[in-house]
Amino acid sequence: MSYSTKRKWMDRLYQFSPEQQKALLALSHDKYKWRTKDRLLSVTGLNEQSLEKTLSELISEDLVLPSFSQQKDIIFGLAERVS
Repeated sequence: MSYSTKRKWMDRLYQFSPEQQKALLALSHDKYKWRTKDRLLSVTGLNEQSLEKTLSELISEDLVLPSFSQQKDIIFGLAERVS
């Protein structure tokens, strides 16, 4: 898999918790701008409670945006890529 390291948040990587770093990296995949929660759980290795807390934190910092897929699933993307 290919992940981009040329994201704005990378300049301040040290400011993020390990959980936030995992989620941000998973959302930095070169091919996929949006990820479902199930895919994020699989890629990050976080449990559901930890992932939900982490995504909430990143959403509140305007780094991650939630949306809905065509199948009406909740999906998440890096704000700098999808807004």
